[in-house]
Amino acid sequence: MTALFERPVATLLIALATWTQFRLGSGNNVVVPGELRASWRTETGGQISASPTVGDGVMFVGNNSGWLYALDLDSGQTLWKTHVVNPLMSAPLLYNDVVIVGEGDPTSRTSSPSQPVMVGEGPSALLAVDRASGRIRWQTAVAGSAMPTPAIINGVLVHHDGAGWINALDPMTGTKRYARWIGSMASMSAILPVGGGDFVTAGVGTNDVWRLRADDGALVWRSSFSRGASGIGDCPQVTDGRKVFCDYVSPVYPDASTVVGHVTVERVYALDLASGAPVWDIALEAGELPIRNEAAIPMLAGGLLYLGSSVAPWMHAIDATTGMLAWEHQTRGAVKGGIVAVDATIYFGDLGGYLWALDAKTGRVIGDKSMHTPFNVGSPIVVGQTLIIGSDSGAVIAIPLEEIRKAHDS
Repeated sequence: MTALFERPVATLLIALATWTQFRLGSGNNVVVPGELRASWRTETGGQISASPTVGDGVMFVGNNSGWLYALDLDSGQTLWKTHVVNPLMSAPLLYNDVVIVGEGDPTSRTSSPSQPVMVGEGPSALLAVDRASGRIRWQTAVAGSAMPTPAIINGVLVHHDGAGWINALDPMTGTKRYARWIGSMASMSAILPVGGGDFVTAGVGTNDVWRLRADDGALVWRSSFSRGASGIGDCPQVTDGRKVFCDYVSPVYPDASTVVGHVTVERVYALDLASGAPVWDIALEAGELPIRNEAAIPMLAGGLLYLGSSVAPWMHAIDATTGMLAWEHQTRGAVKGGIVAVDATIYFGDLGGYLWALDAKTGRVIGDKSMHTPFNVGSPIVVGQTLIIGSDSGAVIAIPLEEIRKAHDS
């Protein structure tokens, strides 16, 4: 752990914020109110695949070189950084006085993306660090990669790992409460709390979506997809309280399997939250399957489901009730990361290095700004009037929303 900048004591005395799930809420739309209007860029030295988290004027994010950073929101200055062996790709959780992250790598022991033996070669662990100093408070090993983001439900830290285990821990001590093997390997998905003490998660291998109870891991329902599909364990789901939504890729021909580098079809699904029964499942574009991050991160706002595609450079808006495409817009690169909606405008980054502002209802381009660095799954959040995002080159960037809206670079 390295402390690099001292914050004023008065600032540290502000009541600690809580952030207990991926992208803060069930719709993956992270908009934190406030007056922040900042412009800065901080290099972390490693690719960023994590969604940032903020609390009490501090932003927390991990990178793929194993560094967890605490940055001052106003200036981007590093307050402290802590290092572990493997990548930190999960979104940090904030609970009491600790930051909780998952350590693990994306290595799979098979070449078939839909049928891995296990994701993660280790070391893989969940760990908590002190929010003020970055000192590691506890570290608990798990069987598979801890890249997926956990959630805290009724005081229990629940995680789905790359070996198919559901682990429940005490968030303050790291003590395991239970471990249940479901045989479905998670990669970049996240635990989604859905009310009643339940959560939804997904994984490949068996290509299933699961609803389970947080207190004991008991099964509520299980919904299965084609064994030839892939990306199901890469997608952090969203819910509107009635349905669960996410995306995946399928082979062009029904009896085939997905293969990296071959053409696959981007698909989006909705399941009934109460039963797990399919509601709709639609096909979007076809394109070449990437070696990593085979699903896009969806966002739900105003009755529309927004998401990009892992295989083609498009942004989409889909009617959450019917599954009908409301609009689509071609971008400068694939959009795999998250999206934020503010005042009828959506903001996101693409692999071509652009930040976009589109009209949320029509898809009309309001602004597009070239940042000269690709944006993968290091997803944006909005704090006040500032967008904050991590890039593939390892930079964390804070930029006023107005600057994105006024740019016309494409």
